[in-house]
Amino acid sequence: MYLAELLAGALAIGCVYSLVALGFAMIMRATSIIHFAQGELLMLGSMSGLSTLWLLPKLPAVAVLICGMVASGILAVAMEFLVYRPLRLRRVALMNVITATVGMSILCINAARLLWGSEPLRYPELFSTSAYRIAGVPVSPQLVWIMAFGVVLMGLLQLFLKRTRTGLVMQAVAQDAEVAQLMGANLTRMMLYTFAIAGMMAGAAGVMFGSLFFSFFEMGFLLGIKGFVAATLGGLGSLAGAMLGGILFGLIETFSAVYVSSAYKDAIGMVLLIAILLFLPSGLVGLWKARG
Repeated sequence: MYLAELLAGALAIGCVYSLVALGFAMIMRATSIIHFAQGELLMLGSMSGLSTLWLLPKLPAVAVLICGMVASGILAVAMEFLVYRPLRLRRVALMNVITATVGMSILCINAARLLWGSEPLRYPELFSTSAYRIAGVPVSPQLVWIMAFGVVLMGLLQLFLKRTRTGLVMQAVAQDAEVAQLMGANLTRMMLYTFAIAGMMAGAAGVMFGSLFFSFFEMGFLLGIKGFVAATLGGLGSLAGAMLGGILFGLIETFSAVYVSSAYKDAIGMVLLIAILLFLPSGLVGLWKARG
């Protein structure tokens, strides 16, 4: 019974990491930028969802999730339109654009501290307090719904990318922007869509994590790093790898916290990142392709 609950918690937090990792992967594929402000989009989505609940206390969980996603999506588009695109148009070095993402991260942290203060903020109860019983095992409703939301969002993203014209164009731009532009793709619009979706994924992760634990103006830094570790574990730039890497990293972190030490679970994640970079630089997807 304890193992089943632990597994549910690991899968729930893994879904959060997968959504953050998807944002990293999408932006990396489209622009070659490592978007270090992705964690702060998560934080701002969490704070926005909480603020919506303050205004409308009886709002259902799905609506709160959508509000957080929309807020983070708009902010991501603003970052692309006002900061990253002007830098790219000036043909500055890629490293300078990546440095700008670090600057945006710090700016968002300070803006959130001014708006919401420096104390951790608790979400009201979004779900039923009585445990669900799955195969006779009691599981927290929060964990069940976080897993459900995560799976649905990842599934919808895959359907959008593979079954819609816009999604197919976005994939074409990610593979070869010049050829896609010659075929009629609007690069400016596709970049905005990419950042919007990446921001919405981060916002959803923020609401999920905030409802499970708390919201805090610095929460995005470590969660962003963990999302990057998950994306690296799966294979940077691979959407399937990002989803797999997030789930796997959630399992590794949760079980290592229980069976090794909860005090060092964050350090274990960083050790994992270094090990991936040293021994598996192309991630799990690269390993699978090599064996195939």
